[in-house]
Amino acid sequence: MATDMVSHFESFHRYHHSDFSLSLLASTVKASNLKTTVIIPAKEVASTIAKVLDITVKPFTIAGIVSSVIVVDAKSADNTGEIATTHGATVVQREAQGKGDAMYHALSITTGDIIAFLDGDTTDPSPLHLLGILGPLIMDDSIQMVKGYFDRPFKSPTGEIYPNQGGRVTELMARPILNLHYPELGCFAQPLAGEFAARRSLLERLPFPVGYGIEIGSLIDAWRMVGLDGLAETDLGTRQNRHQSLRELGMMASAVLNTVERRLDRGTARKREEGMMWLPWKGSYQKVSCAERPPLVDLSATGTPSASHSSPFIDVPGVLNFRDIGGNVTSSGVPVRRNLVYRSAKLSNLTKEAVVQLQSMGINKILDLRSSAEIVTEKETTEHENWLRSPNAPEKTSIPIFRDEDHSPVATAIRFKAYAGEGIESPVKVNRSILDKAGPAIHAVLSHLGSHNPTPILIHCTAGKDRTGMVVMVLLLLAGCSADTVAQEYHLTEQGLGDIWKSETVERLLQHPVFAGGDKEAVERMVGAREDVMIAVIEMVEKEWGGVEGYLKQVVGADGVLIERCKKALIGAEGWLPLT
Repeated sequence: MATDMVSHFESFHRYHHSDFSLSLLASTVKASNLKTTVIIPAKEVASTIAKVLDITVKPFTIAGIVSSVIVVDAKSADNTGEIATTHGATVVQREAQGKGDAMYHALSITTGDIIAFLDGDTTDPSPLHLLGILGPLIMDDSIQMVKGYFDRPFKSPTGEIYPNQGGRVTELMARPILNLHYPELGCFAQPLAGEFAARRSLLERLPFPVGYGIEIGSLIDAWRMVGLDGLAETDLGTRQNRHQSLRELGMMASAVLNTVERRLDRGTARKREEGMMWLPWKGSYQKVSCAERPPLVDLSATGTPSASHSSPFIDVPGVLNFRDIGGNVTSSGVPVRRNLVYRSAKLSNLTKEAVVQLQSMGINKILDLRSSAEIVTEKETTEHENWLRSPNAPEKTSIPIFRDEDHSPVATAIRFKAYAGEGIESPVKVNRSILDKAGPAIHAVLSHLGSHNPTPILIHCTAGKDRTGMVVMVLLLLAGCSADTVAQEYHLTEQGLGDIWKSETVERLLQHPVFAGGDKEAVERMVGAREDVMIAVIEMVEKEWGGVEGYLKQVVGADGVLIERCKKALIGAEGWLPLT
């Protein structure tokens, strides 16, 4: 057994930071178009965060290797967040349950093919730290995760340096327990290293322990998924961390132990609510963070990486403009819950494949905002009709925003013509008319979202642009998204409908008598989904009703209890994605 392990370890991917150079990585990234994000969880590290950003990270942003830097600050009292912002990082303020929780949150709201995690409390930062963990991933497509390791000297309070005496939790807990239960991972010199990097495609498949179990938990889970051949470790030289007291390290060791026990699949792991450790010197229990977040990919209806939300569109055959409103980030940094509210254009042309896809996504409630006149003129496909009659049919509710007569051809064209001006006053009035009449439809959505364990819902009209857009605007504002975020989401409709739809719609309107001899550019503005229009509508909501909650109470008839239940549904019960 021991001989086999030695042979096993000899084939392990082990590197030294000197194996890579900044110029080599920069040229490779440029050729491959790889995007890399650096995430730094931080808490009360004002004395070190600036140097970590300037010395370790900045050379990589200048070289074009790192495209974004996120610092998740636990609302530090020492101005950590302000300092990080000054030194070029995007700062998200979150009172997370622990280090792993902060890392998970950042992963869920960022993009990037490669994600690198750094500690914010390093007292002797070096660009070699980032060079070593990014190098193998950029240069070798077979590598999925890279752990860094260091010589960890211990610095005494009097300034004396003791080589190899740091990393006490590693030596006293992590290394013995890995060799006992996961001997294949005994080759890792520093399994609890906070400096590691991995491909997003792997990270989104991993559960995330919320506390100090994140490093050992992610290592075990990654090994189970990709094997030792997909893992690597790089010698990063020497590193000095802020040392913690022995009693603080005891809590960290307990989190590591809980995390490993949970992965042994033998039924003895403590339940998360039992993550407590008795402290005799205090005469009380102290909570140990041993809860875990589920893999992000489990929260995606399609099985595709859910955090890569640069394109929220889902390709549903026969349906235009189909997308998930989840993933939009609220002003507090929390993402709107995915796989809950979808929006689209009409479903009249659903294919058989599309029906199967929507069923697999768990959509069992559909809200149709079209008038009966529109529904009559749209011939439904056989597949759509059969689905609505089947035992697995979704609950489909039709709540027209406008009366039938409002959708006669002339009235529709005249209403559309209000968009043709260069200003925003006319389109704002049109959207105001939608909001005035949308109360019953929005109340139906809120009642569904405010129910116990709401299921995914699809909201649509003919194009999924304005009527659907106003309903979605209300939901995103309620969740806490900024006006800019809501406007950007609305503008995506132009992409969702596509150039062919736009061209055909413009030509059809230009042939209408109301637009005879009209300006084509004006008509194109009319069929667009302009960000400035949405921002003006939101300003109108603020002016007329004092904000979205005022609108919901005064126009929709929603009470405070229902509004709060919907908020929780839209961002998760804790303002986070659900715990396992």
